[in-house]
Amino acid sequence: MLHQIVYRWDPDGLLGRRGIVPVATSLSRDELFGWHTRTRLADAVTMDYGDPACPASSVCLLDTPLGVALVRRAFTADARRQRLNNSAHVLVGPRDSIAPFDAIAWGALEARAPGALDPDRTPAGYDLRPLADERLAEAFELAAGGLHERARRLGDPLEVFTAAVLRGPRAKVALLPATAEDATALLWGLQHLLTALLPGPWTFSTFEVDDTAPDPQGAPRFVTLPRVPGAGPGTRVRVDLTGRDEPFDAHRELARRMVKYYVGEGWAGFHRLLNVPTEVHTLPEGTRVEEIRSRLDALGARQEARARPREPREPREQPREPREQPRERPEPRAARAEPPEPGTREMPRVPPRTPPSTAPPVAGPATGPIDPNRPEVRCPYCLDLIRWNENDLYERDDRLRYERVDLSTVTDPVKRHDRLRATFMRCPNPAGDEEREHYLPTNYLIHEPPLVIGLIGDGLSGKTHLLAAMIAEIDAGGLRPYGVTHAPVDPDQHQDYLRNRVDPLQRGTMLATTVNHQGNLVQFADALLLRSAGRTRPIAFFDVSGEDLARGGREMQFLAAADAFVFVVDPVVAVDLPELRRLTGDGEDSPGVRRGDRTFAAVMDRLPRTAELLGQPVAVAVTKSDLIRFEPPVDAWLGSHPPRPGRVDPARVAAESRDVYSFLYAHDAVAWLSPFEEFRRCTMHFVSATGARDRDGRFPGGIRPRRVLEPVVSILAMCDMLDQAGVERVGV
Repeated sequence: MLHQIVYRWDPDGLLGRRGIVPVATSLSRDELFGWHTRTRLADAVTMDYGDPACPASSVCLLDTPLGVALVRRAFTADARRQRLNNSAHVLVGPRDSIAPFDAIAWGALEARAPGALDPDRTPAGYDLRPLADERLAEAFELAAGGLHERARRLGDPLEVFTAAVLRGPRAKVALLPATAEDATALLWGLQHLLTALLPGPWTFSTFEVDDTAPDPQGAPRFVTLPRVPGAGPGTRVRVDLTGRDEPFDAHRELARRMVKYYVGEGWAGFHRLLNVPTEVHTLPEGTRVEEIRSRLDALGARQEARARPREPREPREQPREPREQPRERPEPRAARAEPPEPGTREMPRVPPRTPPSTAPPVAGPATGPIDPNRPEVRCPYCLDLIRWNENDLYERDDRLRYERVDLSTVTDPVKRHDRLRATFMRCPNPAGDEEREHYLPTNYLIHEPPLVIGLIGDGLSGKTHLLAAMIAEIDAGGLRPYGVTHAPVDPDQHQDYLRNRVDPLQRGTMLATTVNHQGNLVQFADALLLRSAGRTRPIAFFDVSGEDLARGGREMQFLAAADAFVFVVDPVVAVDLPELRRLTGDGEDSPGVRRGDRTFAAVMDRLPRTAELLGQPVAVAVTKSDLIRFEPPVDAWLGSHPPRPGRVDPARVAAESRDVYSFLYAHDAVAWLSPFEEFRRCTMHFVSATGARDRDGRFPGGIRPRRVLEPVVSILAMCDMLDQAGVERVGV
């Protein structure tokens, strides 16, 4: 949650001062006093905006001793005072609570931003409520497309701006001449191009009067000036966006190559390559810049070589050939892990595995209302490849029936966004082999191709509780420390899942097992839009009954479209411990009859295999670990926390995987290790969805989930969804 402050002219304000002062807030008086006096917030809001070039609104992002502040400033004509009157709506929160992309998008929408207030009409007092983080996520979704297009139309000034930052990545920069609107788009483009290069807090202001005085501590890194100041230069690097006085050097040439891909057709593939691993920040300044320059030169040359033969339109099948070549060279059997010697706890050393390709699909030619700029998505129900078609949209009525809707006349961007987020597209099923009509949410189709995750395990393994605990943690912001925010794909379905699964579990009620879907389409349990480093990708979770998985009927088609799996191991069944045998109701159970989870083999047999090892990333979750919390090494992991919250440490993930593997092997659960043996990338985790054992269908002491997001974070790392260094080593 983000706290709010409203500034406007007032005789005394909340702090008893005259002028442009705080008049409404969701903070306490002491907190408000701290933000107003201990940060640059007061200067950023109350500075003199009497300059004739003052824009109608501007936005400023500050990094302060108390956290981060996002300021949207509005300027109106005050006839009585015969001057411009400025007011401001301010959002404040801890560091990393407001990402630069979110700040730019929220500011670009001005008064149309989700959650925006009119400072001149907001009632005074301490009654404001904090603003939900999701409001910034909504602003990103609403403004991202337009900002990207505006940035692409500013290729020449973006080239000059990028070159200046390449020359001095730590320098504070003043842009001139530039309007607030152009500055917003240029900052958006720069964030896309040079996120990995910019050290420290990424702050900005789209309007400042002057830069001749030395910058105080915490001043924005990038500021826009309406004109060249009359006095001499201050401490900032001034960049003439016309390019007249900017040198044509190696930095400019490098910037030209980068911007060429940004404004041209090759950006979709080049964007992934610009995410330089952040360990380069530990290098000395000159070495770091040279290292990034050499990497970008190599990446640009490689991309240019690929793009050159594709300038004439080629058949769609040809670009797939590079991804099919590795299938001819399967990994030799000898390179795979062998089980350790009996009695040992050492996990076999496995050579690095190459992650599966995640390159975006190549857009085909336009065909009527189908947008060729949208990604090609595989329907998880019929497995056909489809694209979003605006002429085949539906909405659900109160009886959950799909009714055709025409949005061609809705041109207002706010209304259009609000309507689209609740629409569905009927799958055209091009192959014509699926008699049952099925619909996909628009949010599932218009972003990057979805990440489909299947939870695999027997009926009593705890999949349903684990998924409910995962969604609860994500909904509470558990992925935000990793730089990932979320929004629902289908708001109604998400609320239904929270109401029917998450809320009862958090109230201490044991959940019923997943229903049987025999003969029906298997729908995903919930789906979310995850945003990280300027990318938006749907993630859909399928929780299917163990009986359905083991039977493997046609309703399980989604398995062929799944991008990743969480294999759930029930220690009550898998682990040979006397205290656990009593929980099965069969005290005669012996180690000799342990044959593994029948759903594991059924799923792996169904997946299309084009190499020795299956390519989907997987996480193995030993759920109900609270029942074995006193067993080493479970005791060490179940209560542990990452030493650096929000950072994925590949060595730590590998250490936990090694301990889980050794624990299962040593306790006669070898059959449950098959995912590690059959998939190219795999991590293993001790988790607990409830933290306690139920009693008569209730958790009388409440639930205390433990480490339930570790499998999700590992899968996001293996699927290139985390903008962190070293994630390519997770699961190998």
